[in-house]
Amino acid sequence: MKRALFIYFLIAVALFSSTWIDPAGSLIGTPKDPKLFVWYLGWLPHELTLGHNPLFTNYLSYPSGVNLMWNTSMIFPALLLWPVTGAFGPVVAYNVLITAGLALSAWFGFVAARRFIDSELACFAAGLLYGFSPALIAQALGHPHLVVALFPPIAVVLGHEILVRRRMNPVVAGAIAGVAAALQLLTGEELLAMTVLVAGIGVALLALLHRAQVRPLLPIAATAAVVAIVSFALIAAIPLSFQFFGPQTVSGNVQQPDVYVSDLLAFALPSNLIHFTGNTTENGAYIGLPLLVLFIASLVIGRKQGWIQLTGWMTLIIAVLSLGPHLHVNGNVSPLWLPWALVAKLPLMGSALPARLMVIGWLGVALVVAAIVAVAIKGSRRWRIATGVTLTAGLAAIFPSVPFPSVSATVPAYFRPAGDVEKVAPGSVVLITPFSSKQSTDAMLWQAAANYRFRMPEGDAFTPGPYLGPHPSVLEKVLDSMDANRQQIKVTPDVRAIVAADLQRLQVTLIVAGPSPGRAAIVAFWTEFVGSTPVEEGGVEVWELPKLH
Repeated sequence: MKRALFIYFLIAVALFSSTWIDPAGSLIGTPKDPKLFVWYLGWLPHELTLGHNPLFTNYLSYPSGVNLMWNTSMIFPALLLWPVTGAFGPVVAYNVLITAGLALSAWFGFVAARRFIDSELACFAAGLLYGFSPALIAQALGHPHLVVALFPPIAVVLGHEILVRRRMNPVVAGAIAGVAAALQLLTGEELLAMTVLVAGIGVALLALLHRAQVRPLLPIAATAAVVAIVSFALIAAIPLSFQFFGPQTVSGNVQQPDVYVSDLLAFALPSNLIHFTGNTTENGAYIGLPLLVLFIASLVIGRKQGWIQLTGWMTLIIAVLSLGPHLHVNGNVSPLWLPWALVAKLPLMGSALPARLMVIGWLGVALVVAAIVAVAIKGSRRWRIATGVTLTAGLAAIFPSVPFPSVSATVPAYFRPAGDVEKVAPGSVVLITPFSSKQSTDAMLWQAAANYRFRMPEGDAFTPGPYLGPHPSVLEKVLDSMDANRQQIKVTPDVRAIVAADLQRLQVTLIVAGPSPGRAAIVAFWTEFVGSTPVEEGGVEVWELPKLH
């Protein structure tokens, strides 16, 4: 098992080698979301060191602030990576998190497979398929809370232990389940909700298939469930109370419905051959024909093995749910209603993205495919060759493009330690461009690099409305327009009055124009608005605004 973990880590490091050449100056993934999570990884150690509550911040979306339990602030990973963050910075910590997330997810997939399969090689294949599946590889572009997908295989192992094998004391198993669920809550609430949903469906299906065994198992299952709830509550009660009863609570759905879903063709065809309503990060449904052949063959050959049939049915159910409330075919939306439409009516589930269910779905694919690999290993030479060739073709079909995307994490010298940002009064409000999270999360990366010295009216965070990023305002429209169109907006009397009112409302004392597409237009606008040329410091332009306060 240790050897498998070592190999998974080697594969993960090799996959992200373009970033690991310079782990402090680059980030695994796309230009936007990784910088958001860098901010989170640095924020928790910063606040705990000061003795502050890390679940709330007004350093983003000032002055109202942000309830970080309504955002994926990754509290548990930030705690674990605190030594890395302290020694090397949050950028390196982020790269460690993504790399370790894939490797550990693969290893836990391996551990789950060992519950059912006695071939270590087949279990290694299961871990490889799960941890390096298109679902997790796609999320590695910028969503570490989904890349750290340890909870689904843990749930499989504990569910099997409590309901089937029953060698562990149900009190112990329940306590482990509750703690694991609470830590998942503090890592990524969405994956916890989805895993609980899938587990509930799985238990119901298992009870339906084995009705005669339900009554004798009720005391064991009830004991484990009660202990799990209590142990979960001991850890999660305060964070959940803060989420639902603390400041800046968010109501309603925070995501667009019927957008981030699996396309029907995506299971069999590569993403470059079809259209999606969502984006690349949420496109993890591709299984490919070779693995689909092995999956179906395993269901046929293992039709008398209960765990294979249950896993197969659950994988199919997950795939159907991942299609969302309406059927999407090659990016075209059908009026046909699908089961997710009912699931979305459950509390909070309307904000979940159906496509992300394939993170769990891939665990089912991995286990079922590994089952036929185990059978082939014990079979004839011809059978081994045929299965090996098909598996190799399947792995080649889903193998990610190399080098994996990497983005610069370079910070203007102004914001770096010992930079000119040290002249800024601690806690003062600074407006930084690019302003809107629709454009980038650069300002959050720079704020983290400056050790959270100043507050900002911007930030990529959900707030009541719900809004993602700064609340809509004329100021936001003006700055976003200049960044998008690269043309200066004239400072008319009306524009001046409205922008001045926004700056005063936000209590801005300093404006900093950083690198962005419309930087020249933005600098010209602020120069005309303030009535003076900026001070050029460390790669940015700076204006003080004493007259507005």
